[in-house]
Amino acid sequence: MIRRSLCLLAAVAAAAGEFNFSNTMGDNMVLQQAPASAQVWGLADEVGKSVTVTLQQAGGATEQEIETTTISETGIIIWKVAFDPIKASNDQYSVTATLEGNSSVTAKNILFGDVYICSGQSNMQFTVDQAFNASAEVAAADNFPNVRLYTAAEELSTEEQQQILKVEQPWSVASSAAVGGGNWSYFSAVCWFFGRNLNEKLNYPIGLIATNWGGTPVRSWSPPEATAECPSGAPPSVADLPNQHYFKPLTSPSQESVLWNAMIVPFLRTNIKGAIWYQGESDCDNTHASVYACLFPAMIRNWRARWAIASNTSSLFPFGFVQISTWGDHNNGTCTNEGQCIDTAIVRHGQLGNYSQVPNKVMPAVFMATGVDLGDPTSPFGDIHPRFKQQVTKRLSDAALNVAYGQDVYYSGPIASSVSLKGSTIEITFTNISSSLQVKNSMGFEVRDATNTQEWGWTYVTSAVTKSSSTTISLSVPSSVTKPVEIRYNWYRSPCTPAVGPYGCAIYDQDSMLPAIPFRLEL
Repeated sequence: MIRRSLCLLAAVAAAAGEFNFSNTMGDNMVLQQAPASAQVWGLADEVGKSVTVTLQQAGGATEQEIETTTISETGIIIWKVAFDPIKASNDQYSVTATLEGNSSVTAKNILFGDVYICSGQSNMQFTVDQAFNASAEVAAADNFPNVRLYTAAEELSTEEQQQILKVEQPWSVASSAAVGGGNWSYFSAVCWFFGRNLNEKLNYPIGLIATNWGGTPVRSWSPPEATAECPSGAPPSVADLPNQHYFKPLTSPSQESVLWNAMIVPFLRTNIKGAIWYQGESDCDNTHASVYACLFPAMIRNWRARWAIASNTSSLFPFGFVQISTWGDHNNGTCTNEGQCIDTAIVRHGQLGNYSQVPNKVMPAVFMATGVDLGDPTSPFGDIHPRFKQQVTKRLSDAALNVAYGQDVYYSGPIASSVSLKGSTIEITFTNISSSLQVKNSMGFEVRDATNTQEWGWTYVTSAVTKSSSTTISLSVPSSVTKPVEIRYNWYRSPCTPAVGPYGCAIYDQDSMLPAIPFRLEL
């Protein structure tokens, strides 16, 4: 299924030899607000020419005027300027760039606010038209004209590109037409709901750049510097990833750095507030799952470093992600392919850098929303694509309000902090609770027996799980386990009860109904 494009050849919007803005910019865009110095740039045909760039508020006098000179940079001839910082507001601006000899280009209806990159694979690509309550959500987009949208088309490259090779949706004012572009086209549901939620809470403009490709692994989006830090292996087979959504099976969209080159690098000269990410399903195989804990943090570090160099974006810009949801097995026990189940759990844990939570010391200024209890086995788009995008994005935007904006918002569910064995009873204590734990069922717990020499020496806990206190739960060691040495929770692909709807895991924060993060602890 190939996505529909508004401008199939938008890569030539600023073709070689033509004085123009970069095709990552244009009418209706959002520029990053103060304290950033928003950068605007474009192409030219000759080094050393004078360019005058003016910033003007709609209907007002020129506010800033900057003179610059065309230069050769990263293999192309460009002009670029950075404006003095401007606070976010709903005021409209225009930017005019004039080349000596009176050739000029103007971008209109520009706002200052916060700009976010939204990237990943098919669950980020999944559109508003595919989410629950789609018709009402699409119609409601008309009420958010100060959220602006841009979608890059799927392209890959073995070399870094400075322009987007193809633009699916140029900068657009949010509307039912701009949000409701069809299945797998535009606009990304997670990206849209995230930006809309921030706009409602912060009451200033939000710019959203969707750049994603279904069925792609983390290494495709990672700079070579990141992949060099971590061991790699052969790309996973399409056959090993049932119900994935694949587009245009070119030479290899799974090749290292090809999507970084084509779909991330062109945005590096754009100041951003942060990025959000929904990806990981394509790394759930026995070759790549264990690498995720190395490569994902390395990717984030290298994205930050390159953005800081190219646009003076903060070298610790906030980065949020969705912890992958469930698919495949919905029998509420260990799935038929134990290895694949464990690979999924390893990736979920790897998304946190193998820590119990984010932010952490290897992933500072990182925030997360878990999707582990939002499985959707009846999704018409395949059960790997849950339609509960509003719910998971509410968690993600709340996390952003806390981590990126310093607001006192509870955003992460209970975190297992310690475990003790008292006779045949295991007690688990949790932190990060708003008031009290809630035990909804007894599913998802397994105990490892040191005397079991089989490769998968875990026994599923079938006895009741009870709440011992507001922060502690208790459960009994299975009678077949003679020497318990470790316990894990939700450590396989589909550990909760999606058949009865979302929120089917065992342990929650009582007030917020945020689920406990999957964990593994030694006794």
